[in-house]
Amino acid sequence: MTVDTPLTCYICGETSDRQTVDLIGFFHDQEAAEERFDEKHGSSAEGYIDVCPDCRDENPYHTKNAEEKYGVYT
Repeated sequence: MTVDTPLTCYICGETSDRQTVDLIGFFHDQEAAEERFDEKHGSSAEGYIDVCPDCRDENPYHTKNAEEKYGVYT
């Protein structure tokens, strides 16, 4: 299954039209991630929350912490 909804990066807050198959990379607990995203960025995510490839490369420690906290589909 390809998700057509935009993906929003938990770290940088940017929304893009990246797509994923079988929800790979999405956080399990979208509700908790959305709540923290609102606090952190001052707005709601425009799509499912994940970590974009650029932030994954630039912030591996932050990525790991977020994935451990919210769980991630692999």
